[in-house]
Amino acid sequence: MFLGFKLSHSFTTKSTNSNLNDLVHLIEREYVDSIDVETLYKNGIEGILKTLDPHTVYIPKEELTRANEQLSGAFYGIGAAFFSYQDTIYISSIIPNGPSENKGLFPGDKIIQVDTHIVSGKMYSNEEIINKIRGGKDKPLKLKVLHLNNKLEVLTIKRGIVPNKSVEAYFKINDTTGYISISVFSETTYAEFKEALTYLVNQKINHLVIDVSNNPGGYMDAVTQIADELIPGKHTLVSTIGKKNKDSIVSSVEGAFEKGKVTVLINEYAASASEILAGIVQDLDRGKVIGRRSFGKGLVQEQFDLPDHSAIRITVARYFLPSGRCIQKPYVDGKEKYDEDIETRYNQGKLTNLDSINKTDKKKYYTSKKREVFANQGIIPDVFVKLDTSFNQKLIYFHTKYIAEIFTQKYFYFNKKDFNQYKSMQQFHNEFKLTEKMQIELLQLMKTNNIDPKIFQDKTVNTIIITALKTEFSKLLFNKVGQLYEQSFTNKMIQASLK
Repeated sequence: MFLGFKLSHSFTTKSTNSNLNDLVHLIEREYVDSIDVETLYKNGIEGILKTLDPHTVYIPKEELTRANEQLSGAFYGIGAAFFSYQDTIYISSIIPNGPSENKGLFPGDKIIQVDTHIVSGKMYSNEEIINKIRGGKDKPLKLKVLHLNNKLEVLTIKRGIVPNKSVEAYFKINDTTGYISISVFSETTYAEFKEALTYLVNQKINHLVIDVSNNPGGYMDAVTQIADELIPGKHTLVSTIGKKNKDSIVSSVEGAFEKGKVTVLINEYAASASEILAGIVQDLDRGKVIGRRSFGKGLVQEQFDLPDHSAIRITVARYFLPSGRCIQKPYVDGKEKYDEDIETRYNQGKLTNLDSINKTDKKKYYTSKKREVFANQGIIPDVFVKLDTSFNQKLIYFHTKYIAEIFTQKYFYFNKKDFNQYKSMQQFHNEFKLTEKMQIELLQLMKTNNIDPKIFQDKTVNTIIITALKTEFSKLLFNKVGQLYEQSFTNKMIQASLK
């Protein structure tokens, strides 16, 4: 959950020995067993950082590239998403404009071999699979795949730049409402947001829904530029106070959407930059914040590169919202308790009932319209939407065996021409129905996986299954945008924003 300025620093050590160096050298010379000196230094650094805040972290060199990729807007790979079920790796989607597009790889393909490594029939973590598939620019990757028609094929795909879009989707929910989903605030987020907003404004929307639920944060300049498009006049958007300096960012440009309605969707996993956006909209009374109380991270990090190509992200400042509040939740009880906060909130029922914060010991702040807001606890939404914890036991195997994904991928592969009639997401949503052929093949797949077809007799279960299948088909037709569009009709936070 990294929030910081787009800066990179180098860190050089002095030649004089420190106590840590002396200790490592002593252990290396005298300890009875052989030891890894690099591991000792890594553990020593992590031990030092444990005494600081939870967001000052050490990033080993082998993890640094992946960590930086999250905020860069692109990475090197083949541009295919996957999921693992038991000992099999399935391709779930092909990323548009990526290296795998039109190279013979399809959703539903099973990966048998990666270069010289046989991966079928073995249990791998997602991280292990990613490490095998990713690689340097233009470096070819050989994949042996089993297509859905049971034909084996060896594909050679040259690794290249894979666009890592942070604006996952944008579309009109209805005639007057636009929706933009932001997964992280990266180097390219503002440009992506501006493109999305321009499109929606040209479509004559008067209500904008910005979804940052599950968004862990990112670059501060990205979120303040986005906020500037929404805030009329000159206002302090956010301030930072550190050991060395104080800084404030003030709205300055004439924004593209300063007059229409705005709602921001947040949840317990919305952190850092996401909370800044929600907090600006709330503190300046620009719109409504909808969902559940956010994570509560009000600290700013900068990244410092170490000589061995690892890095440290150090908290250098706290940020303050327009009302003057800092929303950083306490961490005096240690990192473990801090990391367990969301689980604790869930167990206490604070995600399923209106979050009861003890406000008696909280300092009050005021929005521009003199509404009370509070510090040190994240962003409390204006409209609460409870976490849906209902789970139908009849569907447990339907979900855990990826029945919706496997069925839709196979059916789409063999019957693609049946979907040519759908020219838009809206048309698909309005007109698609499960055919008798689909129902027969779905029941056969469920029987093969020992799932009782009688579960369809439950109307609630039947509705959930049909919705899941429709969502997966929409994803196959229109990529991630189609998936989110279809989900918008059952997303309770979106539906609350429309009210």
